Amino acid sequence: MKKSGDACRKEYAAPQLTRFGSVRALTGGSLDVGEDSPFPTGKNNQSDLRCKENIARVGEHPAGFDLYLFDYKPEFQSAGKHGRQFGVMAQEVERVVPEAVSIGPDGYRQVDYAKLGIKLH
Repeated sequence: MKKSGDACRKEYAAPQLTRFGSVRALTGGSLDVGEDSPFPTGKNNQSDLRCKENIARVGEHPAGFDLYLFDYKPEFQSAGKHGRQFGVMAQEVERVVPEAVSIGPDGYRQVDYAKLGIKLH
C-alpha cells in the first residue's frame, strides 16, 4: 500500500545548465574572459539599465559594481544583442568609474569595457 505522499513524488531530474562563456580570472581589478564569452565586442556598449530585462546578479567586479546576466528588451535587440548577455549596468559603473560611461546619440548610457579592466578576446 502506497502512502499518500508517495503518489505525488516525481523522479529527480538534474537541472540543465547553459554555458554563457567562461571567466578565467576575476582578480586585481581586471576580468579576463574566454574567447567564447558573450561580452559585447565593441568599444562602447549600450549598458543602460533601461535597455535590459530579466536581470540576474551573478557576481561583483573588484572595483565594487555588480556583474549580471540579462536580456535586452525587444526594442533594443539587434545583431549580437539577442539571447542571454553578460555585463554591467552603466548606472552602477558611473558611480565608481565615471570615465568609462558615456551617453550615446540615442540618450542611453554606454560603457567602455576596456576602461573597466575587462579584456575582450
